Amino acid sequence: MIEILSLNECAFRLEDNLVVALGFFDGLHLAHQRLITEAKRRAHARGGWLTVFTFQNHPSQVLNPGTPVPLLSPYPLKRELLKAMEVDAVVAVPFDWALCHTSAEAFIDTVLRGRLHAREVVIGFNFRFGHQRRGSAEMLKQRVPEAFEAVTIIEQQFHDDIPISSSAIRELVQNGHLLEAEALLGRPYPVAGLVVRGDGRGRALGVPTANLAIDNQVLPPNGVYGVRVYIGGLGNQTKWGVMNIGNVPTFKNETIRHAEAHILDFDQNIYDQYLIAEIIHPLREERKFPGPVELIRQIHADIEAFQDWVSQSSGMR
Repeated sequence: MIEILSLNECAFRLEDNLVVALGFFDGLHLAHQRLITEAKRRAHARGGWLTVFTFQNHPSQVLNPGTPVPLLSPYPLKRELLKAMEVDAVVAVPFDWALCHTSAEAFIDTVLRGRLHAREVVIGFNFRFGHQRRGSAEMLKQRVPEAFEAVTIIEQQFHDDIPISSSAIRELVQNGHLLEAEALLGRPYPVAGLVVRGDGRGRALGVPTANLAIDNQVLPPNGVYGVRVYIGGLGNQTKWGVMNIGNVPTFKNETIRHAEAHILDFDQNIYDQYLIAEIIHPLREERKFPGPVELIRQIHADIEAFQDWVSQSSGMR
């Protein structure tokens, strides 16, 4: 997959026959997958490139910097998910004030046509773009055939009569309804980040943990979860693990929430590597223990409980 992080780096030509999937795609849930699959089908039919145009950051980080929207998939995770979908190219530009004040008409003419030379565009029914969100799927449709050969609008998607949306999944994850979130995502919910150095307490207790640098990602309630771990990105080495999400109440009780995973049968230096932990099975709520002895006893019980669950679940989902 080719990754382009600036419009100035775009060197597409009209003969590349780009079919552009346009959207923010937070979470890459089933509705997003439907859109990108349709764009892929259309790109293959014309011998062209499936190209996803998205943003590195959520517009709220510019428009409401004090209260940015927490994301299901910060850009590094979104990139991994798009790569797994076998996208030919992703154009992920920073959403900034210049882009915010670009009119919808200018976005169509200077970005979709001028930079990407898009032959076709595939867009969700409710995606808005351009200054004051005046651009819409219908506006793009009106530019056929003068600007584009085709514009495909993907209508609202449902799962068991439930509308699929990023906002709905955010609420499900935050409230701990992870199986319901998984049904709308089409995969277990992943928590991801670079592995950074912590206090070294886990290693001192005999259960070393990988501490994740969480970048404004939606997290489930504090607790201990059984996870499937991808080290270095999706498609790479996979291990089982037990992850704690919370405020370290036994030692610190911090206001900042942490995510740290103990990877089973694994003892390698993975600092600065990107780690994705898919939440497979909730184990228990986070709680404060009288001291390290009681904590380590519970950690071993958590590991044993997850291993038993894995063996009973045969093959997993």
